[in-house]
This record gives sequence, C-alpha cells and structure tokens, in this order.
Amino acid sequence: MRDTKINVLYYPDFAPAAESTLKKAILLFDELHVMDRPSISFTKNRSGFRVHGGLIGAPSPFRDFEALFKDEGVPIYVHTAPGGPVAEMHTAPGGPAAEELYEQITADVNDLEFLKRFQSGLKASPAFRSLQIPRGDYGAADDQHSVAQKLIALDLVTGLKTHESPIALFEDSGVKNFDYSNPLGCAKNLIFNAVKCSAQLNFALSMGTREGFFPLADAKPYGDLLGAKYARAIKKLEPATNKIQVADLGFAIFDELISEERLEKLTVEDAFRYRKASEKAREEFLEHLAVLQAKQTSIGPDGNYAGVIDKLVTTEILPAARSFRNKLHTIGDNLFGKLATGVVTALGTAATVEVFMNLSWDKLLLLAGPAGAYVIKAAIEHFFAERAAKRECSISYILALDE
Repeated sequence: MRDTKINVLYYPDFAPAAESTLKKAILLFDELHVMDRPSISFTKNRSGFRVHGGLIGAPSPFRDFEALFKDEGVPIYVHTAPGGPVAEMHTAPGGPAAEELYEQITADVNDLEFLKRFQSGLKASPAFRSLQIPRGDYGAADDQHSVAQKLIALDLVTGLKTHESPIALFEDSGVKNFDYSNPLGCAKNLIFNAVKCSAQLNFALSMGTREGFFPLADAKPYGDLLGAKYARAIKKLEPATNKIQVADLGFAIFDELISEERLEKLTVEDAFRYRKASEKAREEFLEHLAVLQAKQTSIGPDGNYAGVIDKLVTTEILPAARSFRNKLHTIGDNLFGKLATGVVTALGTAATVEVFMNLSWDKLLLLAGPAGAYVIKAAIEHFFAERAAKRECSISYILALDE
C-alpha cells in the first residue's frame, strides 16, 4: 500500500477550465483540492511604488459541489485563498508571509528564462493565454486578442533595456499600466501579468508544501515555468527539491494512453462510476506512479521539466503498455488456438470448427458434450491468464478506459 495519498491542488485558477481536466482528476487522484481566486493587489512596498490592478478575488464554483462530489466518493475541498494587498500585508491569510511571497515573485520575474517561458506560453497555449489575459476592456480599442498579440510579439531585450531589472520596471509608477502603445508599456504589462502568474504559482507551491498537496496544472506552460524555478534552485545547490510532480506525470501518462475522443464520451457521472468500480486498479496505478517519480531525483540544470516527463513516459510507460497489450493479444491467440484444437478433437471436422468460431461467446459456452466442456475449460484458463497479465501492469487501469 502507498504511504502517501495523491492529493492534488489545482492552481492555475479557482476551477479547472476544461471538463476533461476534472474527469482526469476524478479518475486518477485520491483527493482534488482547489482554492478561491485570491485578491492580490500590489499597491505599495518599501520603495513606495504604486500599481493599480492585480487579481480580483472570487469564490470557487466548486463550493456548490463539494457535498455532491463527496457523496460520489470523490473528496474535493475548496480552500480560502489569501486576500488583500499582498505587498502591504505582514501576513497573507492561509499563505506565506507577504514579504517572502514578494521575494519569490521578484526572483521569478527577474529571471529572463522565466519571462521567456511565460511569453512563449502565451503564444503556444490558448488555455494559458486565456487565464493570463482574460476578456475585458483594455482601453484604446484593445481587446484580449490584440493585447495578447502585442505581448507575444514583444522583443524582451529591447523592452527591458531602460531599467536595471524587470521588477524595477514593474515598480516604476512613471510607466502606465494598460499602455500597449509602445515597447516599454508592453514590457511592463508583460511583467505585470507574469507577476500575477508567479503570485498564484508560488502560493500554490507554498500551500502544497505545507499541506502535502501535489500541484496540478493542465496547460504545459505552467510546467515550463516550474522548470525555470527548478533550474534556479539547482544553481543554489538544492537539487533534492527539483523532483517532477507526480500529478503532472500522471496526466502525461493518461494523455499518452487514452484518446481524447474516448475521454470526451465519458460524462462526469461516468467518471464517478468508473472510479467506484475500479478502486483497486486505480490504487495499483498510483503505486506505480510513485515508483516512477522516485526514479527521477532532479530536473537538471536546464530546467527542462516537460522533457523529463516525456522521457519517463517514453522509457517506462509506453514499453509497459506495449507489453501488456502483447500479453493480452497472446492470451487471445492461445485461447482460440486451444478452442480450435479442442473442437477438432471432439467433433472431428474442420467444417464444424468454422461454424463454432462464428458463434457468439454466450452460445459457445452453452454447448453440451465434449466440445462444450473444452470451450468452458479454455475460457476459464483465458480468464486467469488475463487477470494475471493485468496484475503485472498497472497501466491497464488507464488502457481499460479505451476499451
């Protein structure tokens, strides 16, 4: 049995944006945790800078469904997020000290690699982009799409050359917020969005460390940002903290082995039922997941978080999946080979075998006499062989969803 439950904290927002993420979490993890959207406004720090804007707090919509999920055997918990102007508070309720959080944010946005990955995420991932640049009135005829394109097209080096650091530009009240008319304004707004993203990321990681939650995201750029943080940690000689997140590894396996089409056909209610019916198989899969995570001690100096996960999927998961499918294929071949031999022996003519092989299973099992007895014996052997194969490969839990 596992020593640690896989309790995940979804951190990009107050609820998964895609229903498929919710279905995966129901099928895979022991507990799902979400938090209300925090209210974070950076209004003043020790240098006296003032910035208007931030994250607007809102309760998670899952607050209305906690009881329903728990009744269905899927523990879900909604946590209160920190509120108030982080930079002015000595403490943030439910989170780390405000000064510590701001130092974490500063370390992120002053890391050019972090900013590059954030900018690349805006370009590559529509889900990430919609979370970072929500729909709204951006003034001067700018909308969500045009703002996103300006931030994506920004030359970071040019945009940042007027200030000693990205955080210095963020703190410069002389550069207006929501001004996208020039590279400097775009650079400040890119950093401002990266600050908001970093605040949520760091709060989630801090909360997860304190509560024993595995952070969970469903847009690849979040993993890339996590990798940038790991790369900085390695430079400070802290490789032990740079393990992949078991939740991200679980999602990578799921996405590799089950078709999106099949997942879309599952309703949330189907996911509830499947979880209840396959608890032992899910447990075995999570045990296997923990073993895989332990094989990887650190991310590496390049912070290639996604690359590490891809490598584990390629070297560990896909071979196991192929082995399992091959075993089932062999079991099926052996079954029908034995059936053919047994029926020929019992009935004596190949023509009769062809007739039998065209019959459905339920009719075959109702056969009387030596042929019927042989069919039943072969079917029993098939059952035990298949069960043994499934015991050997916990990946069968996910593969079974595609059957």
